[in-house]
This record gives sequence, structure tokens and C-alpha cells, in this order.
Amino acid sequence: MEGESKFAVEREFLVLYATDTWNSAIHAAASTLSNVRVEDAGSARGAVRRLAARGSWYTHILVEPSFAGDMLPVLVSLSSGEPGSGTALVVVGDQMGWPMKSTHPNTCFVVTATANWLSDALAASDDSNPGTPDADLSVSAMREAISDQRITTRYQPIVRLTDRVPLCLEVLARLDHAERGTLPPDLFVPQMEQAGLAWPLTQTVIRRAFAEWGDGKLAEIGLSLAVNFPLDVLLIPSALTWLEAQREVAGIPASSIVIELTESQPVTELAGLAEAAARLRALGYGLAIDDVGPHTREYRALLDLPFTALKLDKNLVREAPMDDAIQYFLLDTLKLARRAGLRIVAEGIRDAATWHRMASLGVDQAQGYLVGRPLPAEAVPLWLLDWRERSQVLADQTVR
Repeated sequence: MEGESKFAVEREFLVLYATDTWNSAIHAAASTLSNVRVEDAGSARGAVRRLAARGSWYTHILVEPSFAGDMLPVLVSLSSGEPGSGTALVVVGDQMGWPMKSTHPNTCFVVTATANWLSDALAASDDSNPGTPDADLSVSAMREAISDQRITTRYQPIVRLTDRVPLCLEVLARLDHAERGTLPPDLFVPQMEQAGLAWPLTQTVIRRAFAEWGDGKLAEIGLSLAVNFPLDVLLIPSALTWLEAQREVAGIPASSIVIELTESQPVTELAGLAEAAARLRALGYGLAIDDVGPHTREYRALLDLPFTALKLDKNLVREAPMDDAIQYFLLDTLKLARRAGLRIVAEGIRDAATWHRMASLGVDQAQGYLVGRPLPAEAVPLWLLDWRERSQVLADQTVR
């Protein structure tokens, strides 16, 4: 409404502070604003657990860098690089420990708690929020991002619907841009594929994921890795040989890797794809048809190939209850997938209603923000701990 204070909307703060001075200042300032909820993180690891597990975003994170310690990069990763995150960072106290503004553009700094410091900080972070980044990247900029190791990885958990057991982590790419912050894949992956950079991008993501597996961040938790392979990359004659070499160096069993076939082009070389799929399966890899929806071209032909799983596109999962044609497509796809003996994974599950609807339809696995958001490797063990505790509570409630 015109003339209404911009702070009249609901705001949800997650605060991490090291000193009593900032504790008092934060809560006193928040009490002057309407519709504000303040949640004390308690510890940096506690903040990571909250950010990793929640299905919705905090509007602001107020952090004193000395309190966050070595969890600071993880906190930044969890509050940036996701579509529509809208999370602003307010850095309180000493700025010297904050080296990360380039990957989180809507950040403001507050050194002294003056009378209106929080209102001023919120206004500053709102004004500096870049919104949807302009991702019109040149080919040279995309090549530079790959060569300068500015392609990073996130991991989104996948769990079994029947008993909520964690099974897999899908590896997702992010691009750390010096001016625009951390870009989600929708803002750079299609451009890279169109520029002929799908293979070097795939190699970069796999190298990083395998390295993070090998250094102990992921190997010890016992989950599989799902990695995306565009169709044209899978058809490169040397691609599977390269993948096998990387896997053996990292010490990852082939049975712990699922190759997700992403279809940015129509399938025109079915014989070549059948040969690559048969070789992958012979080596022990899982193989999934990714992002199946009404837009998917000729996916029925893929069901005769040795795939092990089919992933339902997030838009299909969300829109099916509201559109009869989409609902029919979903039910038909589920029937065909079961007939082919495929595991069925539903992407984009954000709420309990969608979870229960997919379970009632016989879907096997769930992926989405209700389960967990895309996480940096360091946050995955904390998400796993939190998820198991929440699952036990749900199981206890079911028994009662």
C-alpha cells in the first residue's frame, strides 16, 4: 500500500554474534520493527544446520564474522546462488574478517549500533540487492570462468519416500561471478552448452565433485552421487573413458554414481546413445532420464534403453494437481516407467502435501527444498544429522 513503511512486511532474521554488545543491540533494534522474528543461531554449526534444512529462506542473516569462523564460507554459500533466495547479509562488528562480498553482492556492513542502525542496514541491503542477475556472458567470460576455477559445486539430497532414508546427492553447478555474485545454473549452463562448452563444464564439475568426495567431505556419509551428462557429451567417444579414469583415481565405486542424462537437444542418435548406455551399465553405473515433463521430446524411445531411473521435472510435480492434461501426462509416465522397471524420482518437492501426493502415486524418491536445498560439501554432514533427527521425530509421531 502506498505510504506504508517498507519494514511493515514480515522479516525473519538469523543472527550470529560473538559479543553481548551486539546481542543487546540486535534484539533492541528488532523490537522497534513490526512483523519481525529473530532466531539466535547459537553456534555457527547450528546456523549451517538451519540454513541447510529449512524449506524457506531467512530474509536476513546478521553475522559477526569472528563468530562464524571457518563456517563463514559455508554460510555465504547457503544464502546465495539460488533462484529467488532474497537473503541479505548484514555484517555487524569487525569487517576485517569478511573477505567474501564479491560472492554475495547484497551485503551491508554495520560497525557501530547507532539509534536507527538496523533500519538503515535493512534499507541498504534492500537497495543493494541485485535481483535477478544479468547473465549475458560472453564466450570468453565463460571460458575464463572454467579455467579460473570459478565453477563450484552444490549437492542436493535425494531420499526414499517410504521411510525417508537418504540415498543420493545430485551434483549441481554454480558460477562465482566477481560482480554479479553466485549464479545458479539456469543463468549460465544453457549459454555454455550453446557455446559448445558442455564438455569442459561437465569435466570441471565432475573433477570438483570427485575431489570433494576424495578429501572425506562426502565419502564418509555413504550416499551416491548423481552427475549430469548432456546428451552430446555422453556421445563423445572418449567421455566414458575419461569418466572411468577420474572415478578410479578418486576411489569411488561405479555403483555409487548415477549418470543423469540431460536433454538440451532432441535424441537423434538413438543407436549411439544405446551403445553408451549399455557400456555405462556394464561398468556398474546407474543411469537416469532427467527432467521428464510434457516438454520432453521422444522420451518414450529412451524407455527401451537400459536406464535405471526416471526423474520427474519439478514443474510437472508442482503443476499436475492444477492441470488435467499435465496430470494425465504424469500418470501415463508413471505407468510407463513402472513397466520399464525404473525407479521414479520426483524433483521440486517443497511441501508436505506434494510429498504425500507423490507417495500415494507410488513415486520412489523425493528431491526438493522440503528435503534439503543445494548444499556446499561442508554442509552435507550437518544436513544429514538434522534430517535423521527430523525423520525420527516423524517416525515416532507415526507410531503413536
